[in-house]
Amino acid sequence: MIVYDSTTLAFIQKTEQMLREILKECDVTVRRSRFLWKNYLYPIHVVVFEGKEWGHFNAPYFQIGLNRRLIWSAKDSVVRDILRHELAHYFTLLEFGNVASHGKEFHSICGRFNFPDSVSAATMNLNLENEAKEGDLHSEKILSKVQKLLSLAQSSNAHEAEMATLKANALLLRHNLDYVEKEETLYLDRLLVRSRKDDKMTAIYEILRHFIVRPVISMGRGTVCLEVTGTKTNVMLARYVAEFLDRELDHQWEQARVEYRLSGVRAKNSFFLGMARGFDEKMKGVKNEFSSEDQLALVKVEKNLEENIRLIYRRLGTVSSGRQTDHEAQEVGKEKGRKLSIRHGVEGKAQKLFLGIFK
Repeated sequence: MIVYDSTTLAFIQKTEQMLREILKECDVTVRRSRFLWKNYLYPIHVVVFEGKEWGHFNAPYFQIGLNRRLIWSAKDSVVRDILRHELAHYFTLLEFGNVASHGKEFHSICGRFNFPDSVSAATMNLNLENEAKEGDLHSEKILSKVQKLLSLAQSSNAHEAEMATLKANALLLRHNLDYVEKEETLYLDRLLVRSRKDDKMTAIYEILRHFIVRPVISMGRGTVCLEVTGTKTNVMLARYVAEFLDRELDHQWEQARVEYRLSGVRAKNSFFLGMARGFDEKMKGVKNEFSSEDQLALVKVEKNLEENIRLIYRRLGTVSSGRQTDHEAQEVGKEKGRKLSIRHGVEGKAQKLFLGIFK
């Protein structure tokens, strides 16, 4: 999942500047937030994630991703090499299209820009890379101090632990790598990847708004997906809900189609959107039963989420369906939506770390 907080936002700002410097070293024309490649402008866009790779290049969205662990465990020069590796994937896509991740085309790009062998490798031992980098004394001193402070922050002495944490945070802020354990972090996950947007995705988007996440339908290169942002727990729940609804809406449609003799794409799409409206009516009724204190708390949480989302998305549009409505199917969908219940889900884990590319 992609993560956002003051730590990662500072790190993103820093690494995007690194990326601009690397592009200039490659004699590539750099604009404020884009670079020029064969008369076309492409985005300079870094995100931070929690996952199984040190870095990756997400081809449909032209994004370079860096593992959150790099913020406090890697020297700046190591981060630069990971950026070079993912930039090589970026250049490979622009030059050759979709080819093997670390094939001859990728290595030819690394050779063209004189990237060292350590950059073109598919895997990395972070400890060895940190030790191999000499002359990066500033980063080395910062990391050493922070690691000692974070160790003290595990102390059983509450005062000592709190002071160590505060000192670690202040030190990292000065280095533009603010690592704040106690703050609320926003997570972003991409769900339901499709080749194009449909009304079932729109319906799921509307339903997810009731789970204290901010859904966004995001368009990429030849792909569209449902992005959800919120706290980690809520985003994990939203993934389960979205995957459940992806199956359940089809199941409900098959039942309604037979029971009410509905047919056609228009009826199906209207039914899906009707289910979203019915669920919305149900949830508004539930919220009206909250105590005044709980209602105020919910408003505050949702307002805070919406304000924080502006740090991630600078421009947000609205989601709508331009298709004509089958009113009978829509009413059937609303009835089903009022009765819709979400069943519980389970979390999984992965450990291995490497360098990769999303296509």
